Parts: sequence; C-alpha cells; structure tokens
Amino acid sequence: MKPMKATVMSVALIVLSSLPSLSQEVQKSTADQPKIFAQKLLNQTMTRHPDVVIMAMHVTPPGKSGNVIIASNIGRYGKKADEDDQRVIDTGKSNLEVNKKGNHFEVECTLQDKSGKTIGAVGIVFNYKEGDDKKALEKKALEIRDEMKAQTPTKAKLFEAVNW
Repeated sequence: MKPMKATVMSVALIVLSSLPSLSQEVQKSTADQPKIFAQKLLNQTMTRHPDVVIMAMHVTPPGKSGNVIIASNIGRYGKKADEDDQRVIDTGKSNLEVNKKGNHFEVECTLQDKSGKTIGAVGIVFNYKEGDDKKALEKKALEIRDEMKAQTPTKAKLFEAVNW
C-alpha cells in the first residue's frame, strides 16, 4: 500500500472507531453487562427505540434494602439511587429534566410490573435541543415504560439469569 493511502486509511479507521453508536450514544459492551432479564429487556427496548440514548433501571435487589441501578447502557451497575430516583418511586410522579448542557431530556418514571405495581424507576433519555416538544418526549418515554411493563410479570423476573 502506498504511504499516502495507508495514512488516509489509518486516519479513517481512527475517526470511525471513535464515533458513538448511531442508536445508543454510550452503549457498554454486553460482556460487561449483568446477565439478568432486566438487562436483556433494556437492550431489546433500546434496539426498538434508537431515539433513546440512555436508559437505566433503578430497582431494589432481592434481600437488599437499597435501590440501585440493575440494568443500563452506561454501566454504573450497583450505583445507589439518588434523591430524584427515590422521589419518583415514592410519589409515582415522573421527573422531567433537561441536562446542564441542554442536549438531553430525561424522563424518569416509575418502573412497573404487569399488574401496575411500582417496582422501581427507569430513566429514559433522548437527545434534545431547545424547542423540542417535552410533552411528546414524556409521552414517548411512558409508552416505552409500558412496553417493558407488559413483559415484566413480577419484580423477581427482572433478576432471573439469562443467556445472550
């Protein structure tokens, strides 16, 4: 290969490898993810909704007293719930927030089982720019939550071991 062509190819590979995934801005390797139903459900949901850039489930594991991240596309597994997460769970009211940079809109809402019982919280984040319809993004997030609800018979199901 000629030196100029090799240099161009090398630069192109470096640039392409540094770009985020088109469907998920911060997708973690599946090798690093917990092998539980909650993570599988989250991955499948994000595949069906490429406009969701970040998603995290906050649930209290069996036999534990604290609510933590059990599934996400950004890692942070085991991170304790913060005040906002717990407030959503306790009140049932969604938390809607534009991040400090102004480029993401997060809808944090209750995570529910098939019967409608609150079993945790789920943060669903979309790309955002000023003027985007926040109500439409909230509606979309609740629809996504309800899709997961339909596939979650119980909280215990979220912790069942799965194979990819």
